[in-house]
Amino acid sequence: MSWELSVNLEYGFTEAGEKIEDRIAAAAAAGFTKVELFLLKGRDLPAIKAALDANGVQLVSTVADYVTQLVDPATHDGFCETFREAAENARFLGCGNVVVTSGRGVPWLKRPVQLAIFADALRKIVPIAEELGTTILLESANTRHDHPGVLCSTTQDSVVVADMVDSPRVKVLYDLYHSVVEGEDPEAELQAAMHQVVHVQIADAPGRGEPGSAAIDWPGALAMLERLGYRGLIGIECQPQRPSAEAFAHIRNLCR
Repeated sequence: MSWELSVNLEYGFTEAGEKIEDRIAAAAAAGFTKVELFLLKGRDLPAIKAALDANGVQLVSTVADYVTQLVDPATHDGFCETFREAAENARFLGCGNVVVTSGRGVPWLKRPVQLAIFADALRKIVPIAEELGTTILLESANTRHDHPGVLCSTTQDSVVVADMVDSPRVKVLYDLYHSVVEGEDPEAELQAAMHQVVHVQIADAPGRGEPGSAAIDWPGALAMLERLGYRGLIGIECQPQRPSAEAFAHIRNLCR
């Protein structure tokens, strides 16, 4: 089957300059119609919206926050405000997906207790997500290289929390790069997560470069996604080692 790709503009098309509007135009010129961003707070949202509209590009995901330690119940009320702002900004840009991460874990509480506290935080923002038509995407990140100390480091962590919350507004983003770096068996983990996964992101490992730059078997990875029944977008979230249009050519050819 063919796969539709999105590209994260925090890493991709940076050769177009610092302005996200210019990266949107560059991505569109290279044939991408869907893009992803990290935080929207503090950015020129009207300019970004104008660039999306002018280039026929859709923003498909953004991130609420990276620093809030949601295992601490004292952060939950403040995070509700953070999430509302992020979801409202995303909605202004026509984006319905907001990524939520757990923040750092703590050594003095057992993991099931910490995951339950994280689930409590999510239950508080579900009504905001329902009001604004937002899907909350839970993303696990590897602790071995990129995010030491993060609570949700395995794919199953995010799945367990999504299952606890049990809301159609809370789903899972599976990142193949983080899964591989964390030492997981991607097929086993994704198979167990498929009832919650609605988005997949990719980069090669080691190094987080573009697909084809390191050790992941990309024809095999795409065959795995098809075999497990995934039919959604594949988001390229990598640090390209060549100009973006050239760097992404390999995965685009495979996804056709």
